[in-house]
Amino acid sequence: MKKRMTVFMAVIIALCLMLPTMAIAADKIISLEVASVTTNVDKNGTPYARVICNEKRSLQGTEYETGIAVMAFREMVEPVSKLVIGSTLKAIVSEREFQGRKSYTILKLLP
Repeated sequence: MKKRMTVFMAVIIALCLMLPTMAIAADKIISLEVASVTTNVDKNGTPYARVICNEKRSLQGTEYETGIAVMAFREMVEPVSKLVIGSTLKAIVSEREFQGRKSYTILKLLP
């Protein structure tokens, strides 16, 4: 009985480690430089836009710049697709982390 319980617990732990970890953080306002804009259609035929923006970060006192994906869905797709490289994206976004990578989803564009 004890051996079965140990095997059962090991299987449960293994399954939990295999599931992707996703954390959702609070909404925030961003103002980032646009590096690229791409529009596409998902497998259901629904359009979406992906904007790669340059974001400044700091790690152990070293500052650097990296690209971050900012996604637009539904009514946000059309206005976001009109952004040009070098412009500034100002928006209220929902910050997400999926498999260790941070990204944003646009909730509302700001003037």
